[in-house]
Formats: sequence, structure tokens, C-alpha cells
Amino acid sequence: MQTANVNVPIRVDGRHLVVTEAMYQHVVDKLSHLHLDYPKIIEAHVVLDLQKHGNRHFAEIIMRCANHITLEASVTTNNLYASIDLAVAKIAQQMRKFKTRHLLGYRAGRRAA
Repeated sequence: MQTANVNVPIRVDGRHLVVTEAMYQHVVDKLSHLHLDYPKIIEAHVVLDLQKHGNRHFAEIIMRCANHITLEASVTTNNLYASIDLAVAKIAQQMRKFKTRHLLGYRAGRRAA
């Protein structure tokens, strides 16, 4: 079992809203499983925003990984927790895609067999 990067530093910022302990804990719970998809995560930055018009909740995740890799995902929905869940799903998909390319030896201009 892989235990690298179990304690990834997670920074949660709120724009136009105060980040409560429940919001922070939800983000930490969701992001705690991502270290299994890509083992070299350096830090995670989550931005939560409440937009003024239309009661829209915005969640953005920026993951900084080793080898100068930065992955970003953002989602806007009517529910803050749904936005967080969908953004985590997007970032997990990007991480799996990157790891698959890395394991297959993907190079630009060469097709993977």
C-alpha cells in the first residue's frame, strides 16, 4: 500500500464567504484519497466562492505536483458541496489521465500502442 504524501498540505480560501470547519473537513475528506492516483503531490489549494448573482457556488482546485506539473479544475453549481465533489472528480480524472500517459511512456508525436 502506498503511503507517500499522506499528509498533503491543503489550503482552503473563501471569497465572499467564511470557510467553516464543516466545509474545510469536507474538502480534506475528499482530497485525502487523491494521493493514491498520483504520488508526488506537493500542495493543494482550494478556492470556494459565492457569486452574488444567482446564488451560484464556485469551487476551484489547484494541485501542484512534482516535475512542475499543475492541475486545475473548477466547477459552478447551486450547491457548494456538490461543487466541491465535482471539482475533486475532475481533478482525479486529470490525475489518472496524466499517470496513464506517464506509465505508457507517452511522447509527443508517437502513438501509444
